[in-house]
Amino acid sequence: MINNISLQPLRNGEYIQFLTDTLNIVLKSNPEALNISAQYDALRTAIDSMATIFKINQGSVVTKEIEAMDERRDNAINGLSLLVQGFSYSIDPEIKKQGKILSAHLSLFGPRIAKDNYQSETTILRNIVNDWKNKPELQEAMACLNLNNWLAELETANNEFNLAYVKRNEELAKTPADKLKELRNTANDLYYKLRNRINSNFDINDGAEPWATTINRINQTIGNYTFLLTRRQAGKTGKEPQVSIN
Repeated sequence: MINNISLQPLRNGEYIQFLTDTLNIVLKSNPEALNISAQYDALRTAIDSMATIFKINQGSVVTKEIEAMDERRDNAINGLSLLVQGFSYSIDPEIKKQGKILSAHLSLFGPRIAKDNYQSETTILRNIVNDWKNKPELQEAMACLNLNNWLAELETANNEFNLAYVKRNEELAKTPADKLKELRNTANDLYYKLRNRINSNFDINDGAEPWATTINRINQTIGNYTFLLTRRQAGKTGKEPQVSIN
């Protein structure tokens, strides 16, 4: 028979992976041969939905598109900062003067603008662009050093990043965290139906194949995840894990 496992302590990623591992074992044995096709298909659909929403809900997960846009604006502000710093060491007194003016202005926003969090960097870059476009002293310095193209690139890169980031946040808002909880409850029921169906067929067929091998493989997987949970709990209490999967 398939051993019990406590699903509730599994984190969302672990939960999805455990059920995916179980489904892959069933698939390898052939759901039709196991007489559990309906239960397999239902759980597979639920887990696919969970996996999609789980990926969207991860706040630390940023699309490659947004990463590329952030890198573009980072390159713009880093390049502009290095140029301005270089101009401030020029042997030409006027270029040196204007370089120091712009360098002093950039220093107001801190030494590592490109390392700020997304929202903070967006605001800082917007403020820099607005100041350089509207404050006479900064306008004069920028014109003298011929930095109009750099400023245009910085503004474009920052605006495009912000539009993509806002769109991503709107997508996140459409998939609230409680949706995952709802799907977990559904998946729990479907997993137990699948497990019970396999156990019933195993019992009816006196432990014959393919149920015997399938159950053995699922129990090995359960043992791995049970050990994971036990080890995590042991880390909280400072005790060594003592695991039994029976």
